[in-house]
Amino acid sequence: MAITIAIANEKGGVGKTTTAVNVAAGLALRLAETPGPLGRVLLVDMDPQGHGLLAVSYAQQVAYQQADAVKDTLSALLIETPPPSAQRMVKRSDHHPNLYVIPSNRQAMVDAARLLPTLMANETRLARALQPIQNLFGYIVIDTPPTIGDLVVNALVAATHVLVPVETSYLGVSGLRELQRTIEMVRMHFRPDLEVMGYLPTLCEEQRSEAQEILEELNKRYGAAVFPTIHKSSDLAYAHSSHMDVFTYRPPRTRKPGQIASSSRPTQEYAQVVERIITQAPPNTAGSSTRRGHANR
Repeated sequence: MAITIAIANEKGGVGKTTTAVNVAAGLALRLAETPGPLGRVLLVDMDPQGHGLLAVSYAQQVAYQQADAVKDTLSALLIETPPPSAQRMVKRSDHHPNLYVIPSNRQAMVDAARLLPTLMANETRLARALQPIQNLFGYIVIDTPPTIGDLVVNALVAATHVLVPVETSYLGVSGLRELQRTIEMVRMHFRPDLEVMGYLPTLCEEQRSEAQEILEELNKRYGAAVFPTIHKSSDLAYAHSSHMDVFTYRPPRTRKPGQIASSSRPTQEYAQVVERIITQAPPNTAGSSTRRGHANR
């Protein structure tokens, strides 16, 4: 079964999509030499804006905005009963041969968010739709929208772990309470084994006086669960606007097997995040040898 990581925070503008894209790409690079399902990564974009998919699969994401393509996108997995085949929807991303995506349609996802509360078993629909493809991937990374609602709850119910990006500002820290309540609710009713992988300080600007105070507060509150800091960087912004992850945008001059980082600071910082994820939650070998499959190529 895949390790499934929801990137979640109820506050917008904290680097969720940037983190989802670069964690997924970094895991794909790191596992590029791993044969079979354990070397594959899937990115699922639950945010109706679809910005994560625009960064890793631009042409396909644009193509799937057509109305006649909705039946082959993520929204169909959420609202149709029974759901269509998720395996049939999986497509390879632009930059890494072992990174895959499920296309999404922006308007259809907006409609799905509105319709989900009226459906039976509305909290578990993503989990049930992904179940048939769990053994095709070592990791599944889920980006989430910036509001607590049925889309986020579906992501958490489908996840084994949660990684929480936290902007290094006072508002960023104060906005964690609602997410923590939602995680506890999901644990109580659906996933008692759901783990908070950690808290990832993001958008850190060292010249701001409050940044160090916020980092100290995070370490005091969460201790060893605090990940290495991600600093604000033009490379991250330019990479996303170029429809790339930062590892593709700023690659090393020569890449050795297993090497992720280049001289670019954000590649080094997200490489640390990837290594910590692999250490804390290594790809799960249970079931991979008994059920073989191949994502669409």
